[in-house]
Amino acid sequence: MAEFFGRDLEVTFAGTGGSINLTEYQRGATFTPSGNVAVNTTGAAGYETRQVGVKDFTASYKGLMQSGTAGGVEVLCAFGELGTLTLGPEGTATGMRKYILPVISQGCALNLQYDALTELNISFVGNGTASYSAY
Repeated sequence: MAEFFGRDLEVTFAGTGGSINLTEYQRGATFTPSGNVAVNTTGAAGYETRQVGVKDFTASYKGLMQSGTAGGVEVLCAFGELGTLTLGPEGTATGMRKYILPVISQGCALNLQYDALTELNISFVGNGTASYSAY
């Protein structure tokens, strides 16, 4: 069975205020598609049938906060910022998969720990159709 590893993950965000490559300090990212499924069984049917309704997705990024970069990530990924999140799970080599996600940022959440590294978490909600491509 083929496998790929998160160490090659490429994460970028391009918004109205500019773009940022989040790859260097990443610890992980998620992409979770979802959708409404309605039951539309009629009459004397012996089994339920369903119809797919509106599709949606969420995405998130987890990385390390860097000292001395005030205003960078926090401004570009502030709550309500519109943009495109691009995830490349296997890196950017030719032919590797790429997810292009139009999103709205939910802002930066910090996990501040005494005497430890500070984690940065950014959540995104879908704002259109996710596309699947390759580099």
